[in-house]
Amino acid sequence: MNLDCKGLVCPEPVLKTKKALEELEENSVLEVLVDNIASQENVIRFATKQGYTSEVKDLGNNEFKVTIVKGYGCSVDTKDSLTKSNFLNKTVFIKDDKVGEGELGSMLIVGFLKSILELPKLPKTIICVNKGVLLTTSDESSDIIEIFKNLEEKGVEIFSCGVCLEFYEVADKLKVGKIGNAYGTVETLLNSEGTITL
Repeated sequence: MNLDCKGLVCPEPVLKTKKALEELEENSVLEVLVDNIASQENVIRFATKQGYTSEVKDLGNNEFKVTIVKGYGCSVDTKDSLTKSNFLNKTVFIKDDKVGEGELGSMLIVGFLKSILELPKLPKTIICVNKGVLLTTSDESSDIIEIFKNLEEKGVEIFSCGVCLEFYEVADKLKVGKIGNAYGTVETLLNSEGTITL
C-alpha cells in the first residue's frame, strides 16, 4: 500500500499512517512518502512504538520513503524493572525558553532543569513546544544544552515540536533529543500520570 503525505503538516502524516496501518492486513507493507525530516522521523518513531519494523530511503530533494512492515516478526520489551524504577510516569512540558521574563526567567529555567538532574527519580519525558524549542537548539556550549544532554544520558526522552522548530527556523540546529509531533505529544500527555508545565 502506498501513502502520499507530501505537503502535509504535523500531525497529519502520523495520523494518516496510523489509519492506513489499522486498515492494512497483517504481513503487509506500507510505503509512506513525506517531504521533510520531521515527518520522516515522526512516522518511523510511531511505527516503531507500535511494534512494526521500518526503514527510510532518502529520495533526494528533501523527499523520503518510509517503508513499514506490518507483521512478519515480533518485538522484545527491553525495559527492565530497574530502569523503570528510576523514572516517574511524569512529563515536563516546556512552552517557553524562560520561566517568567527577562534575564531572571532565563536563570530560572536553567535552575529548574538543573534541579531535575538531582532528583532520585526523573520524569520519563520532556517535551518542548513553542519558544521552548529554542532551549534544545541553543549554542552547544550553553549550560542548558549540557543539562539536557545529562538528562538524556540518564534515559529521559526529550522531544522538540517539529512545527515549532520549522516556525523559528532552527530545525537544523537541534542539539539534543528528537523531533516530536502533535500526535506523540498528546499521547504522552494523556498517558502520563502528571504533567509539569514550565
